[in-house]
Amino acid sequence: MNQEDKQFPLDSKKNCCIYLCRIISSCELCMDKMKSYNTELKEYVDKYKGQDTVPYKIYSEMTDKTYNVISYLVNLLGDSQKVSISYFKYREHIRKRVKKGNTDIPLLEATEEISQLLTQFNRERNWLNHIPESLLIEELKRVDEGKMEFPMNPVEITHYNYVTYEYFNNLYLSNCEFYSRARKLIQFAKKEYSMLMECSILYPRVYSDKPIDIEKSIAAKESAKKQGIKIE
Repeated sequence: MNQEDKQFPLDSKKNCCIYLCRIISSCELCMDKMKSYNTELKEYVDKYKGQDTVPYKIYSEMTDKTYNVISYLVNLLGDSQKVSISYFKYREHIRKRVKKGNTDIPLLEATEEISQLLTQFNRERNWLNHIPESLLIEELKRVDEGKMEFPMNPVEITHYNYVTYEYFNNLYLSNCEFYSRARKLIQFAKKEYSMLMECSILYPRVYSDKPIDIEKSIAAKESAKKQGIKIE
């Protein structure tokens, strides 16, 4: 498989505009979902305020929803792999081009805050996409402190019925904080895109009754094949 089939060429202003457009539109779809989920979470936070616990089923459903969106966003904004669509990768690639003297594709100068956010999202992406051994280490520390249990025989598969209100509210606050940080990066990416396009860009929400057809699935399958994944 040729590398050209796996890696989008960021070698022209036109291609960079296409690339950033794809990142921004995908991020905005995720942010719309995230905003909706945070609103739903806030309704539960208000509903159970003053109570000690929240049903685990509600907590689990909300984490499943938000984790999927957060995972997609940290990949779009923080992935550093060469064959991944990512704003972090884009910035690093163009930065290296400019450093070599190739100034045909300008790089918007980032503030210290934006640079730190890009680094944070890269680290969060790496943390979220695998189960770190540091998690086990920290859990065992709490076992030693008598704050957690770790039964080894029998190995208990525990299904919880409740979470504390504090734990549930922390999910809401954490999601709101993530949304705020992601928004700052996306707005910066929009400025960079506008700079390359040399005009102001509008981002209207379009709600279409036209169903998504099989072509979207075919494109995904072809992409998977180029990554060496067998799809029937």
